[in-house]
Amino acid sequence: MSPTQLIFDLDNTLYPPSRGVVARVDARIDRYLIERLGMAPETAGPLRARYRDAYGTTLNGLMRHHAVDPDDYLTAVHEIAVEELLTPDAVLGAMLAALPQPKAVFTNGSAEHAERVLSCLGVRAHFAHVFSLESVAYVPKPERVAFETVLARLGVDGPACVFVDDRPENLATARTLGMRAVLVGERALADGTPLDGAIASIHDLASLLARP
Repeated sequence: MSPTQLIFDLDNTLYPPSRGVVARVDARIDRYLIERLGMAPETAGPLRARYRDAYGTTLNGLMRHHAVDPDDYLTAVHEIAVEELLTPDAVLGAMLAALPQPKAVFTNGSAEHAERVLSCLGVRAHFAHVFSLESVAYVPKPERVAFETVLARLGVDGPACVFVDDRPENLATARTLGMRAVLVGERALADGTPLDGAIASIHDLASLLARP
């Protein structure tokens, strides 16, 4: 692969799911549904998952069906102690430094959350751009318009990019725009999801990109 732009997802991509960040955010989402929207505890978790699967993020479903204020939601659900879960990743930092292409983060999380995660990993300096939900008017991956917004802001075409994510549905949309799609992690592949590569860890990206 010889891309001119690298675009990375954030959570469960730049670090493994075992760090527990997403699990804590999910717990905060359930708490938000119970405390702010008055849902029963047994209802909150299934609704969170159903909206995420149907709309890309739970927030997108809540904005559509419950008139939730996105900034209030994002602040509430990302109030977790990221610093307890993530530490500087020297191997990741060295790999990013060695890759010559400009790099961007594209996350369905908030801007503040992204900055905290990147800071904890010690890799913020390697990314010229960080695109959060606020950056794309709260329209999340895997919506095509969200990707189009990011490409327009970067001033690049899809075929110039490699997109790295842990969710096959996001990678599928990226490929419709000509991006090369790389899956990270042990997540089972959805049937028929087109990919250009799969790696167990983000640390393996450089070796994948070096292949002809």
